[in-house]
Amino acid sequence: MNYSKYEIKMKSIIGTRDEQQDCAFYKNDNDKVVAMVCDGMGGHDGGTLASRTTIEKLKDLYENKDSAETLPEFFLKSVDILDEIVYNMKNQDGERLDAGTTLVAAAIEKDNLFWLSVGDSRLYILRSSEFVQVTRDHNYFLKLGQMIKESEINEMQYKTESSKGEALISFIGVGGIEIMDINNTPFKLLHGDIILLSSDGLYKALRDEEIAQILQISDIEESMETLIAKSTEKAQGIQDNTTCIIIRYSE
Repeated sequence: MNYSKYEIKMKSIIGTRDEQQDCAFYKNDNDKVVAMVCDGMGGHDGGTLASRTTIEKLKDLYENKDSAETLPEFFLKSVDILDEIVYNMKNQDGERLDAGTTLVAAAIEKDNLFWLSVGDSRLYILRSSEFVQVTRDHNYFLKLGQMIKESEINEMQYKTESSKGEALISFIGVGGIEIMDINNTPFKLLHGDIILLSSDGLYKALRDEEIAQILQISDIEESMETLIAKSTEKAQGIQDNTTCIIIRYSE
């Protein structure tokens, strides 16, 4: 009987949207794990096609990865391939579809965690009581924060521009990605660590403190069901597509 160090649960709901534009995948191969979540954007079917295409292509790239290639090198190379594919997707009339998708991915080999993020889907790590979002949200708020830090704008200008703060400035399909998160130094997992990948439907409904508390539930399936139920409850009838993957590591 094979024993895996990784217990994994995945769930996706459409919420109150007309279309499910989230797409996700994971594979648990004993000492190797890969997981990915995409949140598509675009007109009718466009976001769905963008997220599904990204997942399928990244799966294929990962399965055919050169064994000599490090995971950060793999992620960096894959980003440009995925971006070009989605950017050039066309509709039935041969016109560019103008769709895109966020992407957050995690890969674990020999208990070392690496991640890739483009957009505002997130990767969190819970270690004991410490809960950290290790990826950034690649939206206009990120740019505004940098601008105010470098004194390019003042507080009043920041507040004025904040109404556009959640607009993404980097995503798969943007046509030349300049902003992404890839950790070049491996994150060494310890017994009891929990990794959460999620689309924005989760964290826009629940505060980080609420998410962390739910992740500490001992039964991972109950933890997942509670995350989805609580986010639906807090969304108060306006629930976005919501997708989560929980990975719990045990030595």
